[in-house]
Amino acid sequence: MVSKRRLGASLLLLGLAFVGAFHAVAAIAFDTGLASVGAGLAGVSVLSLMAVNLPALGEGDGSGDE
Repeated sequence: MVSKRRLGASLLLLGLAFVGAFHAVAAIAFDTGLASVGAGLAGVSVLSLMAVNLPALGEGDGSGDE
């Protein structure tokens, strides 16, 4: 079961990733030179999303042989 805190963090980071991707595309389309900001935000958000959703050490891998 996923906790509400983990779900909230995942939704927040997913939203930030979409904002970063949109910002990068818009920066390229309008030639503002700030595409790296959007790409960086999207990258950090995706990495944080992966970190939030990976099981912590010691929680088990869900295989049932604990």
